[in-house]
Amino acid sequence: IAVALLGILGGLLLEKGSIQDVAQATAAMIVMGGTLGAVLVTTPLPVFLRACKGLGSAFFERGSSTATTIDAMIQYATKARKNGIVSLESEAASITDPFLRKALNLAVDGTDLQELRKMMELDIYLSEQASEAEAKVWEAAGGYAPTIGIIGAVMGLIQVMKNLEDIKAVGHGIAVAFVATLYGVASANIFFLPVANKLKGRIRALSLLKDLTLEGVVGI
Repeated sequence: IAVALLGILGGLLLEKGSIQDVAQATAAMIVMGGTLGAVLVTTPLPVFLRACKGLGSAFFERGSSTATTIDAMIQYATKARKNGIVSLESEAASITDPFLRKALNLAVDGTDLQELRKMMELDIYLSEQASEAEAKVWEAAGGYAPTIGIIGAVMGLIQVMKNLEDIKAVGHGIAVAFVATLYGVASANIFFLPVANKLKGRIRALSLLKDLTLEGVVGI
């Protein structure tokens, strides 16, 4: 985000522009307020709140890596081969990953292999659906923001039309009117859509890790 803003604002300054040219509080209010309202109409409130709460995962890595999970599964498999699968009951209690803990507990309890796989695959599916719903909140915002920006520009041009007798005011007014479009397009392509795509990437990586974990438990 910082690199994108540096490139855009740096180009503006090199073109003899000024930060004040694009610093319009009313344009920002129109775009952000209108986008927020449209997203709230589209999205159920609990999903919207979850999306806001989970925004940090777009910027920070969470959870264990694939290599760490593989090493853990090998350790569990070795212990189960030597001491029996029931010996993993004490290990399961200390596992922080809820998916792995649930799968291991089902295995230790003697759950039928097909039933275990079916339950855990359903768990993965439901988790994916919930996470994708959150990512779609930011995707929706990226779709609405440019259009709201155009609405802001039209509103600005309406005000310009009221003062056509003053050519200087008309030129200044048109410049200000297009700032709303700039805000809409920039927020969509620098923040909303990239965040949505990053979250989708995180979802795919987590699902792959869960698939790997499930196959490891089934193998044990």
